Amino acid sequence: MELETKRIGRAAGFFKAQKPFFWVLVAWFICFLYYMLIASDRYAPEVQVYVKSVKMQQATELSALSVLTGTATTTPDIALLQSYLHSHDMLMQLEEKISLREHYQTEEADFLSRLPSSASEEDFLDYYRDHVELELDESSGILSIKAEAFTPEYAMKLTQHILVEGEAFINKVGQDIALKEIRFVEGELDRARLELQERQRALLMFQSQYQTLSPEAEGQAFQQVMSGLKAELVRLRAEEKVLTSYLNEKAPEVVSMRSRIAAIEEQLAQEQDKLTTGKTNEKTLGEVNLDYKELELKLQFAMDVYKSAFATLEQTRVDAYRKLKHLVVVQAASLPEEAAHPRRAYMLLTIFVLMTLAYGITALVVATVREHRDV
Repeated sequence: MELETKRIGRAAGFFKAQKPFFWVLVAWFICFLYYMLIASDRYAPEVQVYVKSVKMQQATELSALSVLTGTATTTPDIALLQSYLHSHDMLMQLEEKISLREHYQTEEADFLSRLPSSASEEDFLDYYRDHVELELDESSGILSIKAEAFTPEYAMKLTQHILVEGEAFINKVGQDIALKEIRFVEGELDRARLELQERQRALLMFQSQYQTLSPEAEGQAFQQVMSGLKAELVRLRAEEKVLTSYLNEKAPEVVSMRSRIAAIEEQLAQEQDKLTTGKTNEKTLGEVNLDYKELELKLQFAMDVYKSAFATLEQTRVDAYRKLKHLVVVQAASLPEEAAHPRRAYMLLTIFVLMTLAYGITALVVATVREHRDV
């Protein structure tokens, strides 16, 4: 018992006699043991992708312009994909299809590397984002994806599912936008069609009410009739003057001529009334013609709107096809043979440097404080 007590005392004395930097070395040695003996390997196959649309001419022109001006050519599509790959929705898709949480919580991984069994959804999302690295090259628009897992096979499986879900998302976004545009234009086309049909019915009702196909044509015919009556009236009056020049005013020929002139004048007055005043319960020919022209103008306008909407629909369908996108794999993933993490030498060197800097700063602060106390 006394021997054991002496050994403990000697050990305690040994540790007390050590300089503070010794404990830095002890802590570093513990990290060394962890990384060399305990830390689990994590595999991360790399894949590079970019988003391509059917309409590439404009993108190519912008890319060429960016090379000349030195500006970035990152498209909103690849940035949107990058955000989605780190989203909670993406995580839920992976959890549903490949049980991602179960793999990250496997007992085969060390306790510091694996996801804690009590992790919340927020902790799970943070852990997922830490282990799925996304790096976007803004000059080329290429997105690099490195998904970490504890086995090469699962890392490959995770990467493939990320690509599948990413492509499905990009396709869905393009299709949703295209379908919304087409539906909107189709709605406008239906509205224009209904408006055109209403204008056509209004014109048909007008023609049925006034028993005419074209008041304008009837007006032209009416003008021809008026011109004929006036010409006939001028001719008869000329003949009347000739007859009265050598016949008595009561002569049968003169009386007959004057009767014919009076009949034509009465007919002209009646026709003139139709053109200007009309009957009390009817519109004049001029008013009917104006109403018809207004209906005809509205019909023509509705027809133009319908034609424009139909042409817009066809153009929208073409544009919608051009807006469809798909994911292009620039560099395919391969089954990793070596672990990407942890980088043992790098981590141990970094920890040693940081510990040494922390020790140096602490020692400097302590020495400064002691110097001020001595003063």
